[in-house]
Amino acid sequence: MQATAQWQPIRHQRGVLTVFTGVFILVMLTLMMMFAVRAGVAEQRTSSNEVRQKLALHAAETGIQHAKEYFIANSALIASDLIDKLPDGTDGWLAAGATRWLPCADVDLSAGHGSHPCFAEPDLDRRAETYYYSRNGSTEVSLGTDTVLSGTGQEVTVYALLCKLMVSDFASPPVQGCSRDPNIADEYHYMITILARGRADCSDGTCGAEALVAEPLANYGVLSGGNGPGVPLTTRTSWAPSGTAEIIPNPNGGGVGVPVSVWLNNNPNCPNQAVVDPSSGSWSTCELHEWYETEQVPENLECPGSCSCSVSESISYTHGNSDVIGIDMDLDTEFPCDLFTFYFGIPKTHYEAIKSQAQIIDDCSELGPNSYGVYWATGPLCHIGSNTVIGSQHAPVMLISAASTIRFNGGTKMFGTLYVTDVEDAAASIEGTGNNTFYGAVIVDAAIDKFSGTFQVVYVETVARITAGTGGIGTLAGGWTDFHRDWE
Repeated sequence: MQATAQWQPIRHQRGVLTVFTGVFILVMLTLMMMFAVRAGVAEQRTSSNEVRQKLALHAAETGIQHAKEYFIANSALIASDLIDKLPDGTDGWLAAGATRWLPCADVDLSAGHGSHPCFAEPDLDRRAETYYYSRNGSTEVSLGTDTVLSGTGQEVTVYALLCKLMVSDFASPPVQGCSRDPNIADEYHYMITILARGRADCSDGTCGAEALVAEPLANYGVLSGGNGPGVPLTTRTSWAPSGTAEIIPNPNGGGVGVPVSVWLNNNPNCPNQAVVDPSSGSWSTCELHEWYETEQVPENLECPGSCSCSVSESISYTHGNSDVIGIDMDLDTEFPCDLFTFYFGIPKTHYEAIKSQAQIIDDCSELGPNSYGVYWATGPLCHIGSNTVIGSQHAPVMLISAASTIRFNGGTKMFGTLYVTDVEDAAASIEGTGNNTFYGAVIVDAAIDKFSGTFQVVYVETVARITAGTGGIGTLAGGWTDFHRDWE
């Protein structure tokens, strides 16, 4: 009996270790669960922050892309200080009174940092020569981008800086910085830095995330990889047309004082291309003042009356049975068989790369005096109606016609460069009736089919130079950044 009494308490104490172990495990599980919850909450917060930051970045990129389209659409006006830049009276954005661009040098930036867009240019020397976009008292580039982001909780404001580039062909590198002096930097070489401030998780004026993005753009011409037209007429096919042709040469095309009017294909090694015979048709070449019949070239370049090259004043001509081929006619035995590559720097088989940079049109009816930039005509017919004026001397057009036929119905006055190509139709041709005048240059990389009337090409160096630099605005490689030292 005593033994039983002695062992009773021990029997009642069995399971204590099991209970302790169970409680310990529960405590550990609780702690682990609390840690997991805290880690999960932290991860969720981190993930939410990343999402908000990405949304802010995407909003900023949306503003950048909209700004690109805006500046591309106004490329002829951006860096010009001309009043009445376009025939409709539109002024350049640097013209007196336009106030689209204001100098950063006039802004108090002594704090060294701030929200003004000029702080986004970190180089102080460039900043002093840079303009910032301003319109109606606001530094924002109003694009309506917020309507695209409406209801998303995202916002974006866009700003822009303009640097007119100092370019020297004899320096290395050629670009020597920015300048506001119009005698040093012209309107045809410039860089725009687009600045976007994207925000996300916005409500009642407060946003949970912000991203600052900058992307520099520069203007370039479609001929930037090739060779600009230095002569009024270049042709790899039949010359001259069945009507009358009058060509006013580049007076220094072959060197100082050596005029060049026509560059003709005389290369017998070009496959499927006949050597051009310049002795057919009726044509003549003469100096500018002789064609205008005046010592003073009209301010708008247009012929004020009846302009023509008389036989007595011609440098080269075909008249009746008499042929005279002067120094201005370049019958080149090394004429490039791939003219497209020569001018654009891109193989003919890759013509889509040039087409993608142009405004694509399918009948040419939209072309007029206020047109400017690069157009690519496609389809069966590019029809230029009677008495149509295309482009202007300060904002010329590069018209690349890949249509099966480009037809001029007389009275056409075109400022710029006409390039006729057979990249989309091997039988592509150019036709015309009546009197059609081209101020700039014409490049025939297709057949001249039927051209009655008078075909006039007047070489104007300024127009040809502007056209060669016309094309678009492209992103500078390696220029994108989401970090700004001073811009807040």
